[in-house]
Amino acid sequence: MRKIRLIYNPGSGDRSFKSRLDDVIDEFQREGYQIVPHKTLGVDDIEIGVKLTLDDDFHGIAIAGGDGTINRVVNAMVKYNIKLPVGIFPWGTANDLASYFGITRDIKKCCKIILQNRTMPVDLGKINERYFVNVAAGGLLTDVSQKTDVNLKNTLGKLAYYIKGLEQIPNFRPISAEFVTEECTIREKIYLFTVFNGCSAGGFNLLAKDAKIDDGKLDVIGVKACPLVELITLFIKLLKGEHLQDENIIYLKTDKISINCGHDIEMDIDGEPGPQLPVDISVIPGGISFFAP
Repeated sequence: MRKIRLIYNPGSGDRSFKSRLDDVIDEFQREGYQIVPHKTLGVDDIEIGVKLTLDDDFHGIAIAGGDGTINRVVNAMVKYNIKLPVGIFPWGTANDLASYFGITRDIKKCCKIILQNRTMPVDLGKINERYFVNVAAGGLLTDVSQKTDVNLKNTLGKLAYYIKGLEQIPNFRPISAEFVTEECTIREKIYLFTVFNGCSAGGFNLLAKDAKIDDGKLDVIGVKACPLVELITLFIKLLKGEHLQDENIIYLKTDKISINCGHDIEMDIDGEPGPQLPVDISVIPGGISFFAP
């Protein structure tokens, strides 16, 4: 029997995945696959589960959780040089990567995607010595996923992020930032910036609507410091995907960028704490493969 390592986070999303575990085992076993589960009791357990995959012959790694769980699995896979395709059970709060692939929270469909064995190579973002699949961000609002109470996220889902974001608006202060690519150098006062490998963050699917996860490029978006009335108008455009041409937006498409600022800022990568600025960010074309529809 071909084996699939299943790393699942029982605390992700509405915490319902553990009650569906028998259904997953049943779907795979009927097709001649053996599911080998690894329940994460904390963030360190994720790397342990990935490392255990080295001890035997596995066909792939499946992840049940959100973007943060996927991020930690991918980083561990790079660390141990594990080159297996990855399947997704999107049981987190926002599930931006799953949304990109069109993978929904349907157990049978998630299993079928993996069982069909169609894989898609996608780019990896590298930020200093860490890696991300979807987005790296810095500045105001970008650590909302980290600061939002787990119980609130489980109860309200993505709405909890929006509520937490609104709480932070009175604290908005301009940040002096520098963006350096091979083509240009931009110095500007900003509120926040995002570096996309995929096209969405926190459930906002139109933030980098032209971004592709396999084009060998990063899409960099910065929000300039501007008056509150202009900021409100800009946020409305953001929701509609009409923001990239706005005068208060910095938009770059590149394969390598260095970012620095005059403030002590920690990056957020795929919803997890990242390195402090300054950072060097680059793309690794086709750095990992996912089971995809």
